[in-house]
Amino acid sequence: MALSWSSPTFLVRERLLDALPTATGYVVWLQAPAGFGKSVLAGQLAARLGWRTLWASSLLGDPKDQIARALGLPSEAPWAPLTEALAREPTLLVLEDLQGDEALSPLLRTIPALVLLASREALGYPELPKLRSEGRLVHLGAPELAFTPEEARALFAGRDGWERAYQMTGGWPLPLYLSAYTREPPDAPALLRGLRDSLSPPAFREGLLLSVLPYLPEEIATEATFELFQKGLVRKTPQGFQLHDLLKRMAQQSLAQEVRAVVRAEQNRLPPGLRAEALWQAGLHQELLAYLEEPRTLEIPVERLVAWRGLLEKGGPRARLRLGEALLQSGDRSGFTLLEPLTDAEDFRVALIALGYLAYYCAETMLGKDLERAQAYLKRGLEVLPQVSPELAGRFLNDAARIFFEGGQPEEAERLLERALELLPPGSPFRLAPLENLSLLRFELYGDLLQRVRTLEEIIPKLTGVLQSNRPGSLRDLGRLYLLLGERKRAEAHFEEATHTPGNPLASLEAEMYLAYLREDPEDLERLVGRAGLWESPYLVERGRAFLALLQRDPAWVEGLEGFYAGLARAELRGDPSALPPYPTGREERLHWHAVRYRVGREAQDLEALLHLTSQAQRVLPGLLRLDELPPDRPELAQSYPLQEVLASGWQAAIRLRAQEIPPLQVRVLGRFSVRGPLGEVVLEGRRREVLALLLLGLSRSEVAFELWPDLDEESARNNLSVWMNRLRKSLEPWGVPTYLQNEGLVRVESDLDQLETALEAGEAPRVLELYHEPLMPGVYLNALEERRHELRARVRGLFLRQSEPHYLKRLLELDPLDEEALSRLVELYLLRGEQARALELQRSWQKQIRKELGRPRRNLS
Repeated sequence: MALSWSSPTFLVRERLLDALPTATGYVVWLQAPAGFGKSVLAGQLAARLGWRTLWASSLLGDPKDQIARALGLPSEAPWAPLTEALAREPTLLVLEDLQGDEALSPLLRTIPALVLLASREALGYPELPKLRSEGRLVHLGAPELAFTPEEARALFAGRDGWERAYQMTGGWPLPLYLSAYTREPPDAPALLRGLRDSLSPPAFREGLLLSVLPYLPEEIATEATFELFQKGLVRKTPQGFQLHDLLKRMAQQSLAQEVRAVVRAEQNRLPPGLRAEALWQAGLHQELLAYLEEPRTLEIPVERLVAWRGLLEKGGPRARLRLGEALLQSGDRSGFTLLEPLTDAEDFRVALIALGYLAYYCAETMLGKDLERAQAYLKRGLEVLPQVSPELAGRFLNDAARIFFEGGQPEEAERLLERALELLPPGSPFRLAPLENLSLLRFELYGDLLQRVRTLEEIIPKLTGVLQSNRPGSLRDLGRLYLLLGERKRAEAHFEEATHTPGNPLASLEAEMYLAYLREDPEDLERLVGRAGLWESPYLVERGRAFLALLQRDPAWVEGLEGFYAGLARAELRGDPSALPPYPTGREERLHWHAVRYRVGREAQDLEALLHLTSQAQRVLPGLLRLDELPPDRPELAQSYPLQEVLASGWQAAIRLRAQEIPPLQVRVLGRFSVRGPLGEVVLEGRRREVLALLLLGLSRSEVAFELWPDLDEESARNNLSVWMNRLRKSLEPWGVPTYLQNEGLVRVESDLDQLETALEAGEAPRVLELYHEPLMPGVYLNALEERRHELRARVRGLFLRQSEPHYLKRLLELDPLDEEALSRLVELYLLRGEQARALELQRSWQKQIRKELGRPRRNLS
């Protein structure tokens, strides 16, 4: 994804380019404030190299995810396949807007590309000092990136004014460029005046609008936007068009009144979130309050509403209503104080929405559950319900159902949610929330874990716009469910997405904690626990400290802490079932409770509870217990664990139950000799390789024994073979259950030799061309193998000689440059096609090859 400035007038920085490496395995670090041409220099380096170039920016999320998408890999892919894909061809990898907290260590340890890091501040990656000491890091700061007097003169193309501009800017590239472009001195009024004269009026007004926006979506861009882009004054990102920060400040400070006029004129063109942002940045605060008073749902990020708190507290009821919910979504209990007076609002709609928020968040664990108070809000809301529209009534009942769910009355919660769905119109986006909540309730009531997963998978993509705030929590929940099912990679992918999804900071923070725990990163966990403390969230503090206790095997992290997860961690680390917290009401919590008690006490009743708490039975075991914690006499319980894990465990009873799942042995013997089993590559040398080679040729055990030990009597040869067969079996089947080697020979083996035989029998020349490489089974020297090699060559040659396409004959000449028949047939084909020059050139090169190979000329075939 390219995030680069676009202007043909940028000066090529030869001085800097000559200082940069032009090979992979190096790192370039550009560190300077905005406007020093870091992106421009990266673009010029890319143009000079002519390599594949990938761009990513930390402002747009995790750079690893962006790199993965650019390489055509899943965003959740780990670093290993990314570095492997980067190394496949020379690549310039540009990572911009870095903050220093990105997880780039796997990349900086391997450096599979030429990596360019761009940041405004110092970067603390631990690999950088080592790279500097090895001479593999080039670090350029603002002094190096600043223009020299010679470059400033060249930028102005010999025109006057470059000296004054250089003195005023100190060589800062962006204002120097603007001064050269506008032919005005680089002070704000002059530059803006020059830009006004250099741009069409619509483009200048568009620039003023962009000065108060974080970005302008491409779908609402105009010709004026593209004029700014073509002249290098805005950059294009995946989000949209962005004006440079310096130009934003100049416009807001020097042309504030014009900016406000443009915002007033253009605000209806903007989506709600950007419209509110523009009004705020332009200083049109009263107009922003009026906009927030409109009786409709507005898609404005929670974080922005909280940032405008000082203004919104002075606004009308709807502005305060929006702020109150945003504060509670962010874990700030002062939202209760803000919403409480609104429950008596004259507008029944405002009053009911406030009562719904209060009821919901009073039942919220993260904010300190107060169900009695929540019930009081519910009672008042039910009295108001007849005064509002069915859609608003349905939304209130959905919020209120949380009270009964948290209070251990799932049947009553289910009743309210079903009533909410009856009230909400069929096309209402608000139906998604009760649908999701119903799936949770039905999991609680009936234990159907997979229906819960399916519902979340279906709903999450639709949680946009006004429902965006539900998305992080739903992603976190889906990640937890996949953990229960033992699908860690999918769980991590959903947690990762939750951390980068705005709308519910506390849910995103909890997802980050899960990731830090799964990645065994105690330092990151401690940082996240500190953030939870700043949010004043006792639940998240307890959750994070419980993770730390388990990760570091230290119960001190949860000493003095109340809470379910702290109690679980204490019981597990002490090995004391009496330290378990009280038995929970939630089904998911009960699964974890029984898992810890089983792990500590190995009581059969806890294992049975785990099997009966969900309708998926043993499917949840991999997410709760290690394979080696299962009872040895219950091999059937290993059915849901990853097959590789079961094979590596050597638990033969469990392996026999899953023998049919073991994949075929993958053998490649054409041009290479490689064997791959379900546990990875199998290294075979010497006699073991010879035994396997002969079995692959289809020889019987007696024939193999005679081939390998022709001088021994039959019994001795067979005894020797038995010994080596056992050794081969230990290599191919280390799990101890016969799988690939049977009395009759090899079974369940997929080899490229078999595929070649099939293609030859069918006369499939393209497939044979794809498969056939020499030598057959390199590194093995046996008489039977030599015979097969000659036989295969002859069959392939016969097939290719019958083809009417030149590439088959060319392949024969690659295999044997002295093959006269292949040459003669190829020359004949060229002559039939009227390609006399090519036929003659082929003859000449062949004769040259003959003289080289044999030292004597051959007759002319024409």
